[in-house]
Amino acid sequence: MKKLVLFDLDGTLVTTGGAGCRALAKGAAKLYGKMPKFEHSLISGRTDLDNFTLIYGLLHKGKKPSAAEVKKMEKAYVDQLPEEVKTLQRNKKYQMIAGVDQFLQSLAKEKDVVIALGTGNVEKGAYIKLEPSGLGKYFTLGGFGTDGHTREDMLKAAVKRAEKKYKTHFTPDQVYVIGDTHRDICAAKNCGFHSAVITTGLGDPKKILRAAAELEVKNFKDVPTLRMWLGLRTDPKGVKRGRYIMPASAIEHVFFSRTGIDEDRLKMLRIKKYSDLPSGTIM
Repeated sequence: MKKLVLFDLDGTLVTTGGAGCRALAKGAAKLYGKMPKFEHSLISGRTDLDNFTLIYGLLHKGKKPSAAEVKKMEKAYVDQLPEEVKTLQRNKKYQMIAGVDQFLQSLAKEKDVVIALGTGNVEKGAYIKLEPSGLGKYFTLGGFGTDGHTREDMLKAAVKRAEKKYKTHFTPDQVYVIGDTHRDICAAKNCGFHSAVITTGLGDPKKILRAAAELEVKNFKDVPTLRMWLGLRTDPKGVKRGRYIMPASAIEHVFFSRTGIDEDRLKMLRIKKYSDLPSGTIM
C-alpha cells in the first residue's frame, strides 16, 4: 500500500529567516508605493494566495485584490525572493533542518512511499527557497500556495497531483503531513490525514500543543521514530502509531502539566479529525 508524505517547507525543511516575508513586503512596496507593516506571525503558516490578499487589504483599506492584482503581487514577490535568499546565505542564516537530508534519502529508497511538497509557498517561490539546500531534487510535485486560500485546499491539491502522476488512489489514512505550525496540524486533521510537527520551526509552542499532532519531534534526526509513525518500521515496544503520548499514563501527566487537562485535546490523541469532536474544532 503506497503512502504519500507531504512536507511543509519553511521551518520544516529549511530555515529561511523571514526571506519570504521581506520579499512580499518589498514586492508590494514596489507595486503600490508603500511598505506594508505587519508581523511575520500574520502570514506564517498560511498560503501565499491568502497572504497576497491580506497584504493587499492592508494597503487598500481592507479591499480584496482582483485575480489580475494577485498575479502582479505573485510576480513582484518572486522577483524579490532570490536576492533575499542570497542575503540569508551570505549571513549564514539559511540552514537545513537537522537530519532532513538523510530522512528524505531514506524515504526516497522506499518503493511504496511518494514524497511531495505541501507548502503555502507559490510553486516558483518554493523551489527558489529550496535551491541552496539541494532538497528540491526530492520533490517533483506538490500542493502550493496558489491552490487555494486554505492549507486544506493546498493539501488536497497535492494529493490529486500525486494520484494523477502515480495512477493510484490515496485514502486519507495513506496521507502523512509534516509541518511546523499549528496550521499544518489543523489542516491535516481537517482533511483526515496523519500529522507530525517539527517543534523547532516557526510555530507557536502553545498552539502546537493544543493542535495535538500524532507525533512531535525537534527535527529529523530520530529516523526510527519517524519511520514507526509512517508504519515503515515495527515499534519494538508495541506502541501503535499516534500513541506516543498515551492518556492515562505517567507520560500523560507530565505532558498535560504543560497545558492543563483539556478534554477536547485529550480526545485528539485518540481520534484523527476535529469534526469528530463535539465542538467540531480545537483551536
